[in-house]
Amino acid sequence: MTSKDNSEYIEIDGCTYRKNVGIIVFNSTGKVLFTKRNQKKITYGWQFPQGGVDTGETTDTAVMRELFEETGIKNAKIVYKDNVWRAYKFPAEMKFSSKKNHDYYKNVNGQIQKWFLIEYFGDESEFTIPNEELVEYEWRNFSLNLIRRVVPFKRDVYRAVIKKIKPILDDIITSKTLLKKTK
Repeated sequence: MTSKDNSEYIEIDGCTYRKNVGIIVFNSTGKVLFTKRNQKKITYGWQFPQGGVDTGETTDTAVMRELFEETGIKNAKIVYKDNVWRAYKFPAEMKFSSKKNHDYYKNVNGQIQKWFLIEYFGDESEFTIPNEELVEYEWRNFSLNLIRRVVPFKRDVYRAVIKKIKPILDDIITSKTLLKKTK
């Protein structure tokens, strides 16, 4: 595999991927934030918040910026960062489905993501959902069952991320529960 890093994009084996951060937000009950994209034509429009990494920006900075831009969330902190870049390709039909994004999809083959686990301390009054990108949200149990609601071309990445991060979230929730019991 040959790789060339070019700011907002990474080229791997002749394919161009946009750098992106995936965001798994959990609340005090251990539920995760699952959001629905504002795309009427997509049957499986649910996903974790995500967004691009701007030129010169670190993934740590991008994750907090994107979290705020997509959801309005400020009261949160990074508790885990997966340092593996995970890529998915856009399906061919996406390259021709939208005149608005045609040039983007013509030049980019997919996205490559680093995933973060974010602890949320606020209340939902700070949420800005619905908005231009997201129309709905739910707090869900963090399990592989979520994958059924995700667009098919992202499912392998979601499966790998959930398998990697679920034990970490479970440990965090268990530790917090034990701390409450000892107080």
